[in-house]
Amino acid sequence: MILTKNEEAKLLDAMAMKEYGIPEMVLMENAGASVVRLTEPFVDWDDAFTVILCGTGNNGGDGFVAARYAAGLGAKVLVLLMGNEAHMSESSKLYRHTAEKMGIPVIPVSKAEEGAPYIHEADILVDALIGTGLSSKVKGEKAALIGLVNEARGIIISVDVPSGMMTDTGRAAGVVVDADYTVALGSIKRGHVLYPGSSYTGRLLYSPIGIPKEARLDFPVHLTEKKDVFNILPVRNRISHKGKNGFIGIFAGSDGMEGAALLAGQGALYGGGGKVAVVTTAGAARVLAGRIPELMVSSLGEGPFFTEKDAEGALEKAKAYDVIAIGPGLGRKKETGQFVKKLVTSFAGTLVVDADGLFALKEENVRLATCPGRLILTPHVGEFAHLTGLSPVEIEERRIDAAIRFAVDNHVVLVLKGAPTVTAMPDGSAFVNSTGNPGMATGGMGDTLTGIIAALAGQGMNGSTAAVAGAYLHGLAGDLAAEKTPVGYRASDLAELVPAARAEVMKTGR
Repeated sequence: MILTKNEEAKLLDAMAMKEYGIPEMVLMENAGASVVRLTEPFVDWDDAFTVILCGTGNNGGDGFVAARYAAGLGAKVLVLLMGNEAHMSESSKLYRHTAEKMGIPVIPVSKAEEGAPYIHEADILVDALIGTGLSSKVKGEKAALIGLVNEARGIIISVDVPSGMMTDTGRAAGVVVDADYTVALGSIKRGHVLYPGSSYTGRLLYSPIGIPKEARLDFPVHLTEKKDVFNILPVRNRISHKGKNGFIGIFAGSDGMEGAALLAGQGALYGGGGKVAVVTTAGAARVLAGRIPELMVSSLGEGPFFTEKDAEGALEKAKAYDVIAIGPGLGRKKETGQFVKKLVTSFAGTLVVDADGLFALKEENVRLATCPGRLILTPHVGEFAHLTGLSPVEIEERRIDAAIRFAVDNHVVLVLKGAPTVTAMPDGSAFVNSTGNPGMATGGMGDTLTGIIAALAGQGMNGSTAAVAGAYLHGLAGDLAAEKTPVGYRASDLAELVPAARAEVMKTGR
């Protein structure tokens, strides 16, 4: 499913009308109808006092249509209209007239207090006040009206986007409707899934409003859905064996940071890797050996951390591996950075680089675009800030675009972890993950994801699809864990649920 900016959403509407000949009135009719039909399973419209707040843009036109459909389900409907009526489109004017002909009261208001008695008594409030075209701070009477809506007791349904939310970023333009449900029209907007927009949106529902699938083909950013992952996950046949499912080599851990290596290895095992080898320091290997019987544990060197002199031995081991993961728990010694640089600039296969490996890439000035392998980088915001020089605030303000820019400039697959995780590709496309929950904000989750992605790559997936599927399964496993323990489950608990998450995805095709 495509994920659009405001300008892209406008382009999509224009394409539907100009290239496919769909009249604006048809799109508006479909939009308003969808607001009621999609919420019907969750909202009891029958006999509900329903107040629909309409602005004078096309979002308000959608609201007038919704008023008719709500009345058709037995709701007692009233419309509050705020704004300069001279700005209304012909389609909006027509649907207003139709609503009035049906006996639905339309009450123009210039001050918020004029609508207060109706808003306070409403069972259902439909927010069709502003829509996606917002470009400046909401103030004055519209801001006051939004404040009244947020204080009301009724269920709040926003049309397309919560009024006051910036479409591209999800940020509040002063004040924003805090919706219980939002019905996205034509496309999911970036603001719906980016924080804090995801919290204003409430439960997100979606209607294509009749825009053809063909009109959506050239938009670069997508929201990852279960069906997307189903279509790319490898399926094992009866003659499959461990040699066909990838030999994963994980260079991780150091003395005192053994756990990161164990979690990455565990992630690779539960991610379906055929064979998984953890290569670590001598001291860490003694701690890890036998902890998980299915993990092959070996060591390089005799020191407490890897150094450049260990690199030749690592590359010799790497000849046996289909995929390498490197970084978790390595530490940030200069000598370790040189070890990482040697591996990353020499290995020609798929490499997943995380944690201290990412630190080394920056400190050792590794030119990512010239590396012979297929690189998948998995930074969290702090690590991405170190890689790019951007501040965490700057990254969060343009999380999707910053990820894409880095992936394109450096010819890598970038998995920018967070809420939400963005997987950006060298071709300028990106997938925004739709799974995961706040309970995943705990130590070791990133190490587990590293192992999962490496395992999927070892099963024949390319770097891009392995990263997209890995992020989705990782988040879905977290969601399964949160069903029993919303907060307090561990990375190792999540790893054990990855097979269940994979099974859940595969049900899609049944």
